[in-house]
Amino acid sequence: MNHRSNSNLWLLALIVVSGVCLGNAQVPFPGKCPEVKLLESFDAEAYMGIWYEYSAYPNTFELGQECVYANYSIVDSSTVSVVNGGISGFGQPTNASAIAKVLGPGQLAVAFYEGQSLDKANYLVLGTDYKSYAVVYSCTSVTSFANIKFVWILTREREPSSETIDVAKQILVDNKVSQEYLSSTVQQNCPQL
Repeated sequence: MNHRSNSNLWLLALIVVSGVCLGNAQVPFPGKCPEVKLLESFDAEAYMGIWYEYSAYPNTFELGQECVYANYSIVDSSTVSVVNGGISGFGQPTNASAIAKVLGPGQLAVAFYEGQSLDKANYLVLGTDYKSYAVVYSCTSVTSFANIKFVWILTREREPSSETIDVAKQILVDNKVSQEYLSSTVQQNCPQL
């Protein structure tokens, strides 16, 4: 295969990956998933309860939603119940239930569909103080030269202090995770939980 054909093949592959990602409102990145610093210890019980989405990378499962939250509760020593909710762009309540397995410190495998594997962590808590903020990260390599990332800054209050957000954003900086794609989530005029 000559150089021109090889270049065309790479370009075609990049277009396909970008099309899939953009069609699903996800953000594609070059290369394999980078290493991130995981928590050395994780108190699952302290993490339970309601978290409000302060900001997140674009994704299809929350497209157009406001008042987004996650409610976590312990099922047993290694299993967590997950309920994600919000208000759709049409003003209707939404929710999705999942089950999560705690695989290690700050490493959870979350499954929203029956039969979905719980063997590999797809929800990584990069940092939390349990009482005000949590920074969550997920990355999937879609090819050897592209990946899709999800990032969430979660807070215990719908309208957290700027100091709380600064601490959360510093965790992203420390892990070399871009803040460029973070989009603020509307948390005003939301129903009480």
